[in-house]
Formats: sequence, C-alpha cells, structure tokens
Amino acid sequence: MAGIAGIFGGSSHKETVHTMLQAIEHRGPDTLRLRAANGLIAGVRASKLSEARGDGFAEDGCRAVFFDGEIYNQRADGASDARVVLDLYDKYGRLFAAHLEGVFACAVFDGRELILARDAVGVRPLYFGTTEGGDLAFASEAKSLMGISEDVRELLPATTFSSQSGLAGYLPRYPEVVMPGSFGEAAAALRDCLTRAIARRLDDNAVGACLLSGGLDSSIIACVAHSLGARLPLVTVGIEGAPDLENAKCVAEHLSLEHEVHLYDAEQIRQAVPKAVHMLESFDEDCVSGAISNLFASAKARELTNCILSGEGGDELFGGYLLLKDLATDAERLKMMKRLIEIAYNTAVQRLDRAMMASGINYRTPFIDTEVIALALQIPVSWKIHDDGNGRLIEKYILREAFRDLLPERICRRQKLRFAAGTGTDDMMDRITEGQVKDDELNDLTRRTSEGYTLNSPKELWYYRLFKQQFPSPCFERLVGRWDPGKL
Repeated sequence: MAGIAGIFGGSSHKETVHTMLQAIEHRGPDTLRLRAANGLIAGVRASKLSEARGDGFAEDGCRAVFFDGEIYNQRADGASDARVVLDLYDKYGRLFAAHLEGVFACAVFDGRELILARDAVGVRPLYFGTTEGGDLAFASEAKSLMGISEDVRELLPATTFSSQSGLAGYLPRYPEVVMPGSFGEAAAALRDCLTRAIARRLDDNAVGACLLSGGLDSSIIACVAHSLGARLPLVTVGIEGAPDLENAKCVAEHLSLEHEVHLYDAEQIRQAVPKAVHMLESFDEDCVSGAISNLFASAKARELTNCILSGEGGDELFGGYLLLKDLATDAERLKMMKRLIEIAYNTAVQRLDRAMMASGINYRTPFIDTEVIALALQIPVSWKIHDDGNGRLIEKYILREAFRDLLPERICRRQKLRFAAGTGTDDMMDRITEGQVKDDELNDLTRRTSEGYTLNSPKELWYYRLFKQQFPSPCFERLVGRWDPGKL
C-alpha cells in the first residue's frame, strides 16, 4: 500500500528524505505526506485504496505514524489503519505491534522516541541503518538507503527497534482458535476460517483483480472470492504452452470470469532480468526467476486495478513444498515447514512484495491472516502431507479436501509447481543465460562471494554480477536470503 522513509537525529535535510521517498515512489504513486519536527524528517507515499486503508499517515499533536500494510482490527468509524496504530500505541506503548491484526511495517514517533515495527511473518518490509552523521535512517526498501547508510539492516519479523533502547522482539497475539479433533471437522473449520479471511480483504471494495496461476492456492482464492459475490477478473501470465495457462483457463471457465492473460517470450525475459534483480534486491536464483514472472503479472494487473488478491502463504502453512516429501518423518517435515515460514520474509514474500509494488499493486494475502495462521499451526503434519496408502504423498491434502467441491477436479489433483516452472520461465532461463555467462566462468574463483555466499549456477553468477552493479556496498549483499534452506 505504501512506502515509508525517514531520518531521525537532527542533522538531516528534507531534500535527502525526498530523495529516499522518490526511490520507492512505485510503492505509493498517488499521495505523499511529509513531516518534519523534533529531529525527525519522515514521509509516506501511498496508493489510494479506501477510507479504511487511508494514506499511511496519522498524527495527533507531536505524535505521528508512518504506515505500510493493512490491518483488520476493530476501529471507530472513519479511522484509518495508521490511526488504529496510533491508538494502540497510546494504549500499549512499545508493545502495540503485538495487538495489530494484519500485515504491516511502520514507524511511530512520540516527539522523543522513534519506534519501528514489523508484522510477525514479515510480509511488509522495513530496513534501517545509521547515517554518516550518526542519525537513524529507515525505509521500506533497502535501495532507498543507498548512499545514506553503510550498515543497512533488515528489521526482522515480530521485531521492533527503538531509537532509545534498540531491538526487541514481541509475541504476536494470534486469535484463540480451537482445533477440531477430526480431519473432517478440521477441514470444515479451515474452509470457514479462510473464507472469513478473504471476506475481510474484500470488505472495503478496493480489490479489483485476482492473480491466478491455476495452482491450488490461487484457484481457491479465486473460487472463494467468487462464492462471496466478487466477480473479479483473473490475471495469468506465462510463456505460450506453459502448464499454468491451461489450468488457469480451466478455473476461469469454471467461474465464467473475465480472464486476462499475458504471454511473454525469451527476449522479454532477458530484458526483465536487470529490473527483477534491482526491484527484488536479491541474486538468489530461485527468488529472481519467480520475480520475473511476478513482474509481468503486476504490470498486467495494473491495467485493471491497483489492488489484487494473491495465494501467497499457502505452501508454507500447508506443506506445499515438494522437498518436504523427501524427508523421512513428520517431525523432520514439521521442522522444515517452520523453517520455510521463518525465512519467507526475505524469500517468497519478498519476491511477491517487490514485484507487485514495482507496478504500484497492493497485494492482499488471505492465507497470511492471523486467524488462518493460528489454525494452520495446529493442524497435524499428516493431514497436510498425506500418505494415500499407495506410497504416494499428497501435499496440502487438507486444503484440497476443504475446498474440493468449489474447484475443478483437475485443480484438486494438480501437483505443486514453482511459479517460475508453471509459467515456463525456468525452462528458458538456462538458455538465456548462455548469452550472458559461459559455463566455464563459474569456477572456484567466482563460485564464492566476498560475503560467503555460494553461487550455484551460471544463472546465479549472472544475477550476482547485476546485483553488485546496482548494490555495490557489502551491507546490501548481507541482506540476501536463500529460498532453498540447503543452499549457502
């Protein structure tokens, strides 16, 4: 919804903060709010969505909030998300973030202390660092801090940072959800829970489209939204003949909805790679390949709306990653699922955030809802990754069963594909890379970076070189996360 940035300490200038905000204008192209007082110069760029979302800014006397995200707490009539944050800060002080229901990254200033906060999953990004003059600088994207700080750090999920006392974690207050005792009851509870999460995100009438890969998660979101009366156009991208296209067409015809499809080719992919690296702020090969497809999707969605529904989060919460099937026990699978949730903030979720925001698209993720998370964490692993008795493990089994009657049968049966594989992007990347990096260039001297990352393929060497051209300071390389926990 927004991009926030600022400097606190007294030695900064408005022009510097204006430049920081200009670097992330894509996050909120419609409005700009700037505040300068008591040593703080900060601002927020926002998209126009609805009264409930507001413009990412609220103030009362010397206190001010700069906000990115969306929250669903109960509120007084007409109160924006930023106003709700300010009210909760008045009530709970630094612990306010634990009481927010939704996804967010924000800065709260009370005239003396600046507090940065991020949601428990890390859906909305936030970075901070120290300027040459010793001031505290913060921004929604790391690129906004280039030339401002040489010690840029990412604020981790479920974490706050105070200008007075530094870093601290917080325990998110998830709703009290009772886990039913049987599989059937749990599937019904999951269906009700996710349906409510989707309804919450449709309530302000800002959503204008739904991303549809034709996979299980996005198809469920589209079908449930349709059952709630939202006739949202569906957006699909891919290379001609890619698996996603036919599956997405099946869902669109099943729902009789408008289906916007964007086809792209190898040359368009090649041209998109530098932008993908720059917007994503990463060289991880899995993240970049997926971001390319998402960039095309966000550009297509922008022709229709500035707010979409996305199925992000279903794989992490319900066991969608195929690597989980290679593990021998449920205990090992549970451990890996927890790890995949922990690292989503700078892998899967970062990919979605940067690619969508590159076109000013506000994305809403019903799977990453506090109520859905509270229920999903209690569902047994064997109900998520199910042994059918014939030696076959079925990923996201309870999710399939909970929504089987809403979905075309081929979607219920469809096996998980990475987004880049489903769109056909993966199949072309190695061939495209041959024109940029030769196989023999990836040798012992180039495989290891100065910050300790291992480059795993010629493709990743290409991405890394592009990354270093755009983000030469070592602090930016240290921010890069690995989607595959097995890679260094």
